[in-house]
Amino acid sequence: MLMLPQPLFAQEAVIRDIEFPVDGLHTYSSSFGDPREGGRTHEGVDIFATKMTPLVAAVDGFVSLITFQERSWGNAVFLRDTDGYTYRYIHVNNDTPGTDDGLGGSLYAFPGTLVRGTPVVKGQLVGWVGDSGNAEEATPHLHFELRTPDGVAIDPFFSLQAATMRNTFDPQAAILRAPTINHDRDLSLSGETLFCSPGSLITAPSTDAVYYCGADGKRYVFPTSKVYFSWYENFSDVVEIGDAILAQIPLGGNVRYRPGVRMIKIETDPKTYAVDKGGVLRWVTTPEIAASMYGKNWSQFIDDIAPTFFINYTIGEPITSPLS
Repeated sequence: MLMLPQPLFAQEAVIRDIEFPVDGLHTYSSSFGDPREGGRTHEGVDIFATKMTPLVAAVDGFVSLITFQERSWGNAVFLRDTDGYTYRYIHVNNDTPGTDDGLGGSLYAFPGTLVRGTPVVKGQLVGWVGDSGNAEEATPHLHFELRTPDGVAIDPFFSLQAATMRNTFDPQAAILRAPTINHDRDLSLSGETLFCSPGSLITAPSTDAVYYCGADGKRYVFPTSKVYFSWYENFSDVVEIGDAILAQIPLGGNVRYRPGVRMIKIETDPKTYAVDKGGVLRWVTTPEIAASMYGKNWSQFIDDIAPTFFINYTIGEPITSPLS
């Protein structure tokens, strides 16, 4: 008798570096190993989303199998990565958009170029969410499986969760990651003579500028008042030092927006960015995602910055999933 590989229900977390397979609003939870009809167990995770939400390749690899209207799976596509792991996308759409007619055919299931053996790259469109196969009476969703090179089903929840964390942004967590400018810039104490107290705010009689004294003994400039007020409520802690002392403190650079407090836009770029630790800008890809992070009045949390200050930041991963 043929022995099929058995799923690993009692296992240590296996985390594969994947792109989240549903590119749009979605919900999911840990359901691997849950009981199913006929004594079966659930060998994947169901990711619920509206029909025709794009499905993207979780990994670089190739299409190892593509099916149309298989009795249980319905429309499905399997991807295999270079390590031999397989990622199964099951219940892909089979309907004409806006209907539940089952007449969508391949046109509304997969991109026309997708066939068995087709190479894919992480993030590439591979299909659309649906309810084909034995999901016809259920809420539209992607049944997503992860299998080892020898075909054993393992819980994909941990990999999905890791991908979700990369694709989302929590402003409060970002604020906690950078409690001070020293933390944001990863500054450490210098062994040289310091002319200001690390972490203090300083100015001098000859200037209206306020500087941050870094742990490295350098002074950091607040390029605008908006940047200053992302870190401080007022100027009550600013200490005046002599001009001669200020002159001995080397400039270290510009202070960046405190992570999580505000979103920013560059005057020459239509995209809105969240600010993460270390001056990493993460594109907020939809208004719905912005609202999940900053509430219905999210547009009031955006500041415009001049292109000349753009060099203080770097571009990171886009935010493609809402904050739950």
